[in-house]
Amino acid sequence: MDKRSLTDLFNSYQKWVISNPNLVTDVETVATWSSYFIAGKINKSPIVSELVYALSKLLSLFNDKIIKDAYGNEAPRYSLQEQIKLWLTITHYCEVFVELTVKSKWGNRGKWTAATVLQLFKFSSALVLLYKFKDIPIQHPPIPNLQRKKITEETDPVETSEAFFTLRRSGRVIRRVEGAPPVKLRDWQPIKIKDDSIYLTSEIKELKNAELLHIAKPIIHLAAMQVFGTKSWKQWLVALGLDIASLRLYNKHMDDISYDQRLEISRRKLSLVLYLLRSPMYNGFSKNAIETFLESVANKMPVMSFVCGPILQYLNHWQDIYFYMWAM
Repeated sequence: MDKRSLTDLFNSYQKWVISNPNLVTDVETVATWSSYFIAGKINKSPIVSELVYALSKLLSLFNDKIIKDAYGNEAPRYSLQEQIKLWLTITHYCEVFVELTVKSKWGNRGKWTAATVLQLFKFSSALVLLYKFKDIPIQHPPIPNLQRKKITEETDPVETSEAFFTLRRSGRVIRRVEGAPPVKLRDWQPIKIKDDSIYLTSEIKELKNAELLHIAKPIIHLAAMQVFGTKSWKQWLVALGLDIASLRLYNKHMDDISYDQRLEISRRKLSLVLYLLRSPMYNGFSKNAIETFLESVANKMPVMSFVCGPILQYLNHWQDIYFYMWAM
């Protein structure tokens, strides 16, 4: 296949993605979920399963870029900040696959070496985002899934930047006549421009410290596991303590940050539940409770046995692979 044929094939694929965003999303969803059903069905299933998952997420990331470039109002930019976020997102999707692959070839020593290298890369990249670009908090993953339905639909003219202009000297925002909503829907309040940035210098330092604790947690936890062991309560408490300290600092300024920023902080709060699935909490307390609950649900609702059965079968396996502190 020559270069021209590859170019034509790529252009055809781009047109298909742009013309069928909903179908593309369905295909990606099927590919992602298929990675979970592969587990335990073929030889080296954990590695194959993670490969399928990583490829499906990378494909989704690539398709998001195609759709965003096609429907976006601005020309695509490739700044240093966006490139760092891109590589962090790719690492986020592929790190478990890399760890399992290295472990299959070089054992546990190779696995921990790979994990350390990956976390050092993520930590150093996050530091650049935090201190150079003041990205607070850093999303997880740094490039979130594109809201395709929202971006492909026609934008409301009232919400576009063309609906208002800013006076040069006073900085006052004035709505254009053609950008005003119907009289019945007007609230006669000054227009408010959404701003996702934080400008209060008195708060910036504390918020930076909160985010620094969050991004440093994987490295500190790896060191704690090396010192205390992977099954020790000390390493578990170190990671939990860092998360709680970071969230307490953020809680002081929840009213001063944007909706998207509050959403990320809320996601981090919910992720604290995952500490129930991490050693040694899982082995000592959570495992029996979870298994009893799943067995009870499967017995009372026979249909749920198709869901609870595989979970019970692979729960220990998944817990060993996925519930590392730094991979969540």
